[in-house]
Amino acid sequence: MNHVLSCYLLDDESPAHIILSKYISRLPYLTLAGQSYDPFEGLDQIQTLKPDILFLDVEMPFMTGVEFLKALPQPHPVVVMVTASPQFAADTYNFDAVTHYLLKPVGFDKFLEAVNRVTKRLGFTPSTTGPLPQPERKLTPIPPAVDSRETVPYFLIKEDKKLIRVAPEDIVFAEGMKDYIKLHLTTRVLITHMTMSKLEDMLPPSQFLRINRSYLIRRQAIKEIDGNTITTLDGKQVTIGVTYRDRVMDALKQNIL
Repeated sequence: MNHVLSCYLLDDESPAHIILSKYISRLPYLTLAGQSYDPFEGLDQIQTLKPDILFLDVEMPFMTGVEFLKALPQPHPVVVMVTASPQFAADTYNFDAVTHYLLKPVGFDKFLEAVNRVTKRLGFTPSTTGPLPQPERKLTPIPPAVDSRETVPYFLIKEDKKLIRVAPEDIVFAEGMKDYIKLHLTTRVLITHMTMSKLEDMLPPSQFLRINRSYLIRRQAIKEIDGNTITTLDGKQVTIGVTYRDRVMDALKQNIL
């Protein structure tokens, strides 16, 4: 039997990586096998590395922790969910792989409690006399997080009970309708339960432009701008909002539309 448990960190925030990798280094029976800020990269690496424990963020761009678990092929590692919002914890317990959840900012005592639950579930007995904190090891600096929105080839959008793969270049524009988004794609229209702000956070900033409270347009889908009116390649005309005009004009001046 292995004398250590391998861990994998998947979170889109640098502080979580720094804190959790630090805690893992303090327990001699844990080792950090890998980590990523990007759920799509995480899917590939986890299947290759086959870690014993996955520390998984609940709220990530492009894919939530719950959606990630649905996409992750079996067998799953034992999962500890990490979240800044306690109300999301209930959804995670629908998965047999989930053993515990941690609330950000994560304290070492709570981390140790989660690890103890994992070792009990796995039937793993640490080779130490007890799970006591060990002297901190020197950590390899983690490089600054790259904005994964600029490199991800696609993301998943939920429509009814289906998850639909959408590439940024498939989007012409998005229209906000209270708590729903009407996503106008090159081939169809997709309606999903999401706010415009959340969608804007998911999309590559260099490719999309918010032009008013209810509309977000792919820059390359803009055909012309006449005064305060933008016309898309498919003929849709949208007025630039007063509070967004300076932002749109700045984009024009930088010649990045």
